[in-house]
Amino acid sequence: EESLMGMYWSMQDLERKTNKKCEWIKENILYPSKFRKILDVKNEGFVFYPEKRGQTWSFQARLMAKFLDKHFEDIFTN
Repeated sequence: EESLMGMYWSMQDLERKTNKKCEWIKENILYPSKFRKILDVKNEGFVFYPEKRGQTWSFQARLMAKFLDKHFEDIFTN
């Protein structure tokens, strides 16, 4: 966890960490409302959701890693 302090992941980083493709991550983690309300920076979360062309996804690595561990079962049992 210490090694992730101050680090940010891109979508490509998250794909490598989860071994899942971008579309799967969006459908199963980022867009379901039960997770988005926790994740979105607009709700004091730790994921930047791009709104305009040219913007990219950004994830606070430490908090995203913690979220993935905590919600593993929820993510995979939809």
